[in-house]
Amino acid sequence: MLINETWYHDETPVEVISVLESCRLNKTRIKFRYGHTTGPDAGIDWGDSMDQCGYVGRSGGTMKVPLVIYNKRALGGPHILDHKIIKIQTSRGGKVLYQHPMYQPHSEVANLTTT
Repeated sequence: MLINETWYHDETPVEVISVLESCRLNKTRIKFRYGHTTGPDAGIDWGDSMDQCGYVGRSGGTMKVPLVIYNKRALGGPHILDHKIIKIQTSRGGKVLYQHPMYQPHSEVANLTTT
């Protein structure tokens, strides 16, 4: 799916695309969590050891894909698995910009936030 000259996965929710595009255009630093987006485990956090954190950028070339850019001095970064995002927050302040309707933190993540 092509939005504002950026290619997103066909399964990416419109809400996620809207937030990512807004953050890219406004240069908002975010952190996001990956997880199951469909099926019986929908909304369950994968429990990655670290949040993905940075600015939303995009690759070069003819098919630009969203990238997470660690800081403003970085020249590139890894591709964002936009169709597997279950939560997006601002990196400063932690304001939730998007959350899967059935979001459930991974048990290790939940234990870290309650202690």
